[in-house]
Amino acid sequence: MHGRIITKDSFQVVGIGWTGPYTMSREIAKIWEEFVKRINEIPHQVRPGVFVCPCHDRVTDLTCYIAVEVSKADQVPEGMLSLTVPTQKYAVFTHRGPIRNTSSTYQKALKWIKKMGYQKDDSTLSLEVYDHRYTPVTHNLDAPDNRYDLFIPIKRY
Repeated sequence: MHGRIITKDSFQVVGIGWTGPYTMSREIAKIWEEFVKRINEIPHQVRPGVFVCPCHDRVTDLTCYIAVEVSKADQVPEGMLSLTVPTQKYAVFTHRGPIRNTSSTYQKALKWIKKMGYQKDDSTLSLEVYDHRYTPVTHNLDAPDNRYDLFIPIKRY
């Protein structure tokens, strides 16, 4: 597995959030469906059609946002929220294949990160970025040609 290390400047997103135990993560597909139906309500989209999903994983649960980047978050639709993602150093990887295999990609990525002298920074958000290379999760969980990018926050040991 090959990754790259970047520093991504702070940016704003608007979207829908979900928090729950890993055992309930299937519920995220419902959030995707709701968000896709409402995406046109969000003004000032920077890259229409590109979804940014900040996530904070903890030992027993996670918080996940399905969102789009915006140039300003002055008009947040009802039932949505805005979030500022801070400037952060990331190791970036591209997941290829069914979404069900994402954990394997993360495991390989974490090994690469360690080999490069870093560790995952659990104090901040990871990102998943879905663009034209991705078949939405609501359509086909097993699409073999899916691709999307994983941004894993890192820090030195």
